[in-house]
Amino acid sequence: MLPLGLSYRRMLLDADLERLGSGLRGMVLEIGAKAVARGRWRPPRDRVRRWVRLNLEPGERPDVVADAQVLPFRDASVDWVVCIEVLQYLVSPEAAMLEIARVLVPGGTAVLAVPFFHRADGPTDRHRFTEVRARELVESAGLRTLALATQGRFFTTLANQLRQAIAHVGSRPVRWLVGTVLVPLAALLRALDRLGPVRRSPFLSSFATGFLALARKR
Repeated sequence: MLPLGLSYRRMLLDADLERLGSGLRGMVLEIGAKAVARGRWRPPRDRVRRWVRLNLEPGERPDVVADAQVLPFRDASVDWVVCIEVLQYLVSPEAAMLEIARVLVPGGTAVLAVPFFHRADGPTDRHRFTEVRARELVESAGLRTLALATQGRFFTTLANQLRQAIAHVGSRPVRWLVGTVLVPLAALLRALDRLGPVRRSPFLSSFATGFLALARKR
């Protein structure tokens, strides 16, 4: 990692979380909560009535040990659900979405992040989601998509792939050396994604590291 810092996907995801999750309130269920934060976004637990952390792994020290596909909560008992980078690991993300919709109160909101153009992250990393598939997951569960943010386009996905490759170079001095070259190059690549011709190009805009959806129960 060393000179590279956070992944470019994570930086964009954190910015979108700050923006789309600014209205968090009431009873919040965080699915897949980790003992150690993965990015710079910090859940605003002081602004809500209650924040419940759920994970299948006891080692992550959650408040509730449970499977996202079978949530141990009553119908219509949660105001917000936060589910960041979890659905790709589940056998049935569709079942998890139905559970999220079930536990949300009418008018309740879910914040959901899923990857698209990203490396396989482990032995249980099962799924990747296009923009169409992300919308289908939300709406087939009976939720309404309020917003769908895209984390990067062609040039950001390229920068992210380069960063991942360099982060796994075995030699620490080589990582430092190549990383110092990548950082300004990646800044240029990410800036290219913000140009109008790139955003309007059907090809270049069809790439994304992933998506963040804001969805509401009808």
